[in-house]
Amino acid sequence: MKTDEQIKDELKRIDTHVIQTVCNILRQYNKETRDYLADVVAAVCDVTLEDLMADTKHLHNSHARWFFWYAYRYMTNESYSSIAKRTSSWRKFTESCVGICVGKMSMMIDNEPIWKKRWVIVKRIIKQSYNLIEDEAQEPIKIIVPKNANVELKRE
Repeated sequence: MKTDEQIKDELKRIDTHVIQTVCNILRQYNKETRDYLADVVAAVCDVTLEDLMADTKHLHNSHARWFFWYAYRYMTNESYSSIAKRTSSWRKFTESCVGICVGKMSMMIDNEPIWKKRWVIVKRIIKQSYNLIEDEAQEPIKIIVPKNANVELKRE
């Protein structure tokens, strides 16, 4: 028969194993989510995954990478340093490079219709992957009309 001390040691070993297994699963999930986002961005930008992550000779590939970093930052809220480290398996970029490029992409999304349209698509995919899209009917719409105006409300 096992002593109390042996049982405690065995439970501690099992707990450690279970925690390590769960952490490995979560790490794999995060990696797969990042890879999925990279695939989506590459498709939306019409570039290959390799060009998205590594090519610096062609501006459209660089813009696609900036877009990926922007989307990844939105999805995870990770620091620029962390993003640079997590994507360094393809090519190394500095923290300041990632930060500057995310800022430039933000301006491009605000000012250029093609990037705005791409962002609407990718943002929706991110939100759906995290089940963040709520029932749009729950959000009220506020419309201010002049006193003399007749208003007709039609729900669809």
